[in-house]
Amino acid sequence: MNDKKNSKQTSEIDFLSDSLFQRSIKKARWKQFGLYTLISIVTVIGCIVIIHLGTQYLITKKIQEDNLQHQANVRGGEPVKGAGYTNRSTRYHYNIFSAVGETIYYKRIGNRQFVWDTETKKYPAIGKVEVIDRGSGVTEINQMDKEAKRVVRYNQLNNERIIDFYYSNINYTFLPQELEIAAGLDENKLIEVAISFYEPMTLSDLGEVLGYKNVDWLWVNTKTKKQMEKIEGMQGSDSVKVVNGDNAYGFGVSEEYPYSDFQMQNTLISGAVISGTPKELERFLNLNIIRSSVIGATIDKY
Repeated sequence: MNDKKNSKQTSEIDFLSDSLFQRSIKKARWKQFGLYTLISIVTVIGCIVIIHLGTQYLITKKIQEDNLQHQANVRGGEPVKGAGYTNRSTRYHYNIFSAVGETIYYKRIGNRQFVWDTETKKYPAIGKVEVIDRGSGVTEINQMDKEAKRVVRYNQLNNERIIDFYYSNINYTFLPQELEIAAGLDENKLIEVAISFYEPMTLSDLGEVLGYKNVDWLWVNTKTKKQMEKIEGMQGSDSVKVVNGDNAYGFGVSEEYPYSDFQMQNTLISGAVISGTPKELERFLNLNIIRSSVIGATIDKY
């Protein structure tokens, strides 16, 4: 009896220790491990793909909204920031959770186009769009120019002078009249000049008086009455009471896109950017609508 029992136990032990059985167990375990690993990899890849597609969708949507807003303002006649800007180009760099857009802004004087500013924006999938760098600088380079008798601002990117506009209803200790200086410069120069009017004018009236030739941009004073009162009460030099051209709002114009093309015909124009050679600027010298004039960028004609 005991011999049979021992024989049965020995048989069971031999079966469990059999090499074929052990290999089958190991093989099954490896298959199970491989299956779990494959499922995990597929799951992780699927999650990454879903996250990537989701974040790219959100990023692309923000970029499109930003571009559409700019295009809508330009086409719809809404004032756009940046005096004399003609066009811009943007290059985008994408990663998983955000994109960075590097934009170049151009100005044109006569037949010459040149880089005026650069701007780097971050478009996160979640969160607000933010400006992380600006080529012309976050702060202005301002210095008192004894000859000009005013504070002159300079673009940090190209060291060109930045134009200023003067409000029609603000009192100043000194109003620059630099248009005559511009008209007397070297004939091989192309000059940008900001002119500010005594009184705001409608587009139709301005078209008759100012014309279209050598007129690049029209300034619209977007300040409210309350904001104007605050500006009037500011302490300090006249430089704190003027509008930096880069912060001004307005419309780009040309002979191809005259004032009559704008939908907002009731908009009042407070100033303009004119440009050209000294000879081309001479026709503006005798206009009695000009309260002040400021020379901006000057570049070689050739």
